[in-house]
Amino acid sequence: MTDPVPLTGRQANRLITVLRHGRALHVAATELGIDLRAVWARAQTDTRLAIALAGRDPDVLGERGRTLRADYLRLLALGLSPGLAELILGISGVAA
Repeated sequence: MTDPVPLTGRQANRLITVLRHGRALHVAATELGIDLRAVWARAQTDTRLAIALAGRDPDVLGERGRTLRADYLRLLALGLSPGLAELILGISGVAA
């Protein structure tokens, strides 16, 4: 089986928009001509797409806090110190 063509940023944005309006993922991907394997690959590094796949709107204000917490925990899991994780994310006072 060959690897799918990588999903571009534009395709990811279009998919997010369609998902935001309630379309099922497999239907949206088919309509947009996107291979689901490309969606999975892109979601590994595209937080907005991952949030949309979870059924939430990635552009709602509350998602910023959820994303920061997830990124902070990911950095800690990778072995970074809390202080360095805060510097990387541009936040302060989390590790107090």
